[in-house]
Amino acid sequence: MNLIRLNNIKKSFGGTLLFQDVSFDVGDSDKVAIIGKNGVGKSTLFKLILKEIAPDSGDIFIFGDTTIGYLSQEVLSGDSRTLMDEMLLVFQEVERLGDKLREITEKMAANPSDAFTNEYGRLEELYRFKGGYEYQTFIDMILSRFGFGKTDYDRQVGSFSGGEKTRIAFAKILLAKPDVLLLDEPTNHMDIEIIEWLEDYLKRYEGAVVVITHDKYFIDKVAREIYEFDNEHLEKYSAPYDKYLMEKVARYDILLKQYQRQQKEISHLQSFVDRFRYKATKAKSAQDRIKKLNRIERIELPKSDHRHISIAFSPRRPTDAVILEISNLVIGYDRPLAFPITLAMRGTEKIGIIGPNGIGKTTFIKTLLGEVEPLNGSYDFPKNRCIGYFDQQVSDLPSSGSLIECVHSQYPQKTIKEIRTLLGRFLFTGEDDFKDISVLSGGEKVRLRLLLLMCEQPDFLILDEPTNHLDIETKGLIEDVFNEYNGPILFISHDRYFINKVATKILAFDQKQWLLYSGNYDDYKTMLTEQKSEPIHSIKRKTGSVKKLSYKELETKFIHTEKEVQLLKQQLFNPDIYSNHEKYRQTERRIEELEQESNELLIQMERSDGFIEN
Repeated sequence: MNLIRLNNIKKSFGGTLLFQDVSFDVGDSDKVAIIGKNGVGKSTLFKLILKEIAPDSGDIFIFGDTTIGYLSQEVLSGDSRTLMDEMLLVFQEVERLGDKLREITEKMAANPSDAFTNEYGRLEELYRFKGGYEYQTFIDMILSRFGFGKTDYDRQVGSFSGGEKTRIAFAKILLAKPDVLLLDEPTNHMDIEIIEWLEDYLKRYEGAVVVITHDKYFIDKVAREIYEFDNEHLEKYSAPYDKYLMEKVARYDILLKQYQRQQKEISHLQSFVDRFRYKATKAKSAQDRIKKLNRIERIELPKSDHRHISIAFSPRRPTDAVILEISNLVIGYDRPLAFPITLAMRGTEKIGIIGPNGIGKTTFIKTLLGEVEPLNGSYDFPKNRCIGYFDQQVSDLPSSGSLIECVHSQYPQKTIKEIRTLLGRFLFTGEDDFKDISVLSGGEKVRLRLLLLMCEQPDFLILDEPTNHLDIETKGLIEDVFNEYNGPILFISHDRYFINKVATKILAFDQKQWLLYSGNYDDYKTMLTEQKSEPIHSIKRKTGSVKKLSYKELETKFIHTEKEVQLLKQQLFNPDIYSNHEKYRQTERRIEELEQESNELLIQMERSDGFIEN
């Protein structure tokens, strides 16, 4: 059953056409990904559906009493409510029913009657139908999955960060269970663990999901169909992403052949007309061909988006020797953020760093770059090695000046011709070379920074979230560049597609330890799922003694306790548990007891001789 229909929509802004002839249906259980370059009209499509703006032409239909949930911080009522009060706004009707049930119960106690009994039965059935006995458990489950604990419930919404507010808004939308979810870049501000839970939840969501995203992995997990804005039109493709790519290439090839055949036919007809239109014996035939030419519906020359940065990106001094040695490194500020790290990295390895937000990934990178002092331990790069740093913010670019001036100021030995050739290899052509940096798009700034990075010829690359907020095309270019670089890379990313394509090893941080695995992200997930492979390396510590337990015994007990906590937390999302209030509370109490025990064990471990090697 259709919930939303867009029919032949056209939209322009400031005289610039965004798209035209856009027709789009949303069925009651559709799972759709909207993709395309930044600025082509993806978010505008959502605004049209939400009636925030009107189309230039065409019709939009929202059928029946379809409810739509749109992810934005405007979903929140304000900053003054507590987190729990904000969530309870979704269940105001259920809470009113609960109040009425309590009133009738009091009246029945004072004056039993059939009328009260019947009314109680009717309201209780409605209360049960609307989830009155489960909504608090549902709130706990959703907030927990978005990374909020019970200690956050009484905090005012205004006290949370921007990213946390986005997660709060997301939680509120999911609690409301609208018929259609409109999600614009839902994986921003979320770590991989939350994203993977969200993918599973949305895949099974009973309503429709329409998502704007540049996350290819997310597309593969959630979407059944892909719609792409391309050349002012919206084209429908099959999912997953790899199938979309093959289908797009096939369509391009077919359209190109049709275009070439038509051009050949037009050329043949035009040649006859030019030759014979003024010759009396052939004039009628020429006129017939003119009419035929006028009737031909012209096929536009298809544009190919399969652009590729043409470079040979190599370190100045390639090597397969150890290029980074880390020994018992403790990172943090006033307290350790992770257990001591020891590893050796060779010049051919590309290590992707993953883990929850706030766990210490960026602090680890900043420590290696010398921006943060280590609390203990050491790290060592071979002397005279050039380190190249790259993040998506490209904050080290100058604020103004043309592209040519920017490159020439850093590499004055290069001629203008050499610089323009370089710019061309990074997809800057013609007048692009004279653009001012201040007007470049995010993707263009990334390409310029990549060009400068390539000219540096670094021996070692350190990357911090290099693909954040980039469109799919630019992400693809970055994936290709760093995949083809044959030197060592240490990088932080939540982009699993990027990790898959680039990484040869995974360095995973969590609250208890760090682990180093061979392979890319899919290999890492397979190892976790099958629980067959041991990590290449996990933390080894000296044995010490605290009171009656040795350090090793404390550590073993701590790990066992933490595993039990995680197992019980998983059980909270079992329907048999979260639909039973008493079982849910019992499980929660047990988790609290174990977490307290775990904290006490950790304190004892920190006080022991085995926590940090001096």
